[in-house]
Amino acid sequence: MDVILHIGAHRTGTTAFQAWMLQNADALAGAGIAYWGPDRTRAGLFSGLVRRPDLVSPADEAGLERLRMRLGFEIDRLAGAGLRHLVISEENLLGAIPNCVEMLTLYPDARGRLERAGRALRPHLKGVALSIRRQDMWWASALSVTVGRGMAVPQRHEQARLAAHPRGWREVTEQAQAAFDLPVTVWSHEALGGDHVAQLGAMLPGAVLPAGLFEPGRRLNAAPGLGALRKPLAKAGHAVLGSNGRWMPFTQGERAQLTARYLEDLSWLRAAPPGVNFVERTAGDAGANPAAATVEEGQGHDGQKRGMA
Repeated sequence: MDVILHIGAHRTGTTAFQAWMLQNADALAGAGIAYWGPDRTRAGLFSGLVRRPDLVSPADEAGLERLRMRLGFEIDRLAGAGLRHLVISEENLLGAIPNCVEMLTLYPDARGRLERAGRALRPHLKGVALSIRRQDMWWASALSVTVGRGMAVPQRHEQARLAAHPRGWREVTEQAQAAFDLPVTVWSHEALGGDHVAQLGAMLPGAVLPAGLFEPGRRLNAAPGLGALRKPLAKAGHAVLGSNGRWMPFTQGERAQLTARYLEDLSWLRAAPPGVNFVERTAGDAGANPAAATVEEGQGHDGQKRGMA
């Protein structure tokens, strides 16, 4: 059985993809495709696996081998039932949004987190999938979520530092590739964020997907908008104009910095570096003029629920 691990990222429509996979689980199983999502991974299946590397305890390390054996048994059971592929979608393996905001960078401890996941899933793991998003929109969505939960609004100098940070999706992709020593499939949220069939097809090239898969066609768990954020933003001294739409915390200059870094990431991905498969709907999509996202995901799956760090 081939196991494909979808590691997010957060704020790129992962909640909608996970809901779609769950809603179509029976039809997909009939085509030989099994699915594990947060309904299983956060209900004890990945217990002790989703941890910040600096918080991993000796007990966590001792339990990793038991977890590896348990996951292997579950995977073998699926293979014995005739299933050929298993897609696991769990973005919290990549990191946590509050940690990104605290450190003012994209997934600062991604490699350490993912290395533990690789140890638990070997030798069954065959590939890794990562969805990315233009950085000004990703950070605006991430900050909206954290502020909506009561975290402090970043100060002006912190936002400027975040916008100038050199770490981008290239570094996250390279660390995922190094952590697993496996091919990494990447797509942009702007191109495939609303197309779940295309996302699954990117993860399982050559697999025959069943016809008539259910598609809800709506956003799930959208980040809180200006209306919900008015009070914390005003308290932090941010002028809030209107009550509709999304909050954009960055200046035009900062957005230009973030977008330029994203275009560099896309250029690197399109150059087809070894071990990286960049999937786009068409040759011209998701890069020449990165647009605002059409699909949001939100609070429900970004939270560190059930004791996750």
